[in-house]
Amino acid sequence: MVATNTQSTLRALRTKLQAMGGVAGVVIGEPKSAMQSGLVAVLSETGRIDETVLDAPREVHEVTLRRFENAMEGPEEDVEFLLDRWRAELLQDLWGDFDLGATVAHLLPALMSWAYGYVTIENVVYRYLDITVVFRVDPVATFTQ
Repeated sequence: MVATNTQSTLRALRTKLQAMGGVAGVVIGEPKSAMQSGLVAVLSETGRIDETVLDAPREVHEVTLRRFENAMEGPEEDVEFLLDRWRAELLQDLWGDFDLGATVAHLLPALMSWAYGYVTIENVVYRYLDITVVFRVDPVATFTQ
């Protein structure tokens, strides 16, 4: 059996988020440079093999898309509405015709979730939105990356 590398999928998500606009930047991994409102981090989370098909694993991968917004800028409801609108637009696009790459068979919408929270970074309070994107890897794809 061969394990997969989701590098191309993470890059596809980064490209998708950049192309959507309305974000200050997109990084793969936890941000290490100066924070700013609208920054999105693409974070690998968990994975598992839930079954096999012949001699190939059927992997399920979870990735978190974490968007940060300065909680102290403007009225509180503006930040809430911005994050919720972005979540709805992103999920609609992902559940539509967006292609996550050659090794991804399909998204698993029933396993996807989102959560809001607060975090203080560099003495600034940020409101964040975590969207968990769950997808199944195609067991018959050629895994080369």
